[in-house]
Amino acid sequence: MVTVKQIYKYLDEIMPFETQESWDNSGLLVDSGEKAEKVLCCLDVTKAAVDRAVAENCKVIVSHHPVIFSSIKSIDTDNILFKLIQNGISVISAHTNFDKYEKGTSAKLIEFCGIDGEREQNEYAFSVSLNNTEKFDDFLSKVKENTKINLQFVKSKENITKVFVVAGSGKGMTEEIVAAGCDCVVTGESSYHDMLDLKELGISTICLGHDESEKISVATFAELISAQFGIETVVFTEDSLVSYI
Repeated sequence: MVTVKQIYKYLDEIMPFETQESWDNSGLLVDSGEKAEKVLCCLDVTKAAVDRAVAENCKVIVSHHPVIFSSIKSIDTDNILFKLIQNGISVISAHTNFDKYEKGTSAKLIEFCGIDGEREQNEYAFSVSLNNTEKFDDFLSKVKENTKINLQFVKSKENITKVFVVAGSGKGMTEEIVAAGCDCVVTGESSYHDMLDLKELGISTICLGHDESEKISVATFAELISAQFGIETVVFTEDSLVSYI
């Protein structure tokens, strides 16, 4: 068995919680005090995730998105926090500190998309110098084939040599993308105006969806915890929030 504080201490050693952004709320957010034989790892602490934790007798949940983000003024029986405490389940949320981890969300996205090349980390993101110049259409097809996801994209020019990869949201990162010398961005989501600005600068954009780009990295939590503590982990992922027709 393991305590939630032992898991928190271990995660804090490899992806320090003090590195989270000032607006973030990562950390040990719910401590129900029970030891765990199993840990559930998920992207969001939803009702379905908590139901799965109860069914699997997981007394600790490790999530990417914080279960508590904004101020809470009241809790009733329909609230996720009530159900967590009622069932003796603790929650650690590792958000922006995990994004900055060298094997975190963006690193996993590179692997998921099958992008090959020399990596250079830039806080949340990576710039990847491709092994060979690739036609954008071929690169897009490769990402589609590897991810099996409906992609949103804006094409700027025919060939690409360097790709900026950032899981989750790539909004507001035009300056970093340009400074890295990239001619394509692979991210979860962007904004219309960001994509327009990037196109004008000769930079293409490929979007997978915010949750689709991050939920793949949930398995990293499970792998780390299982290897460190020798306990069983459950990786829980849900269908994409956004549907397509």
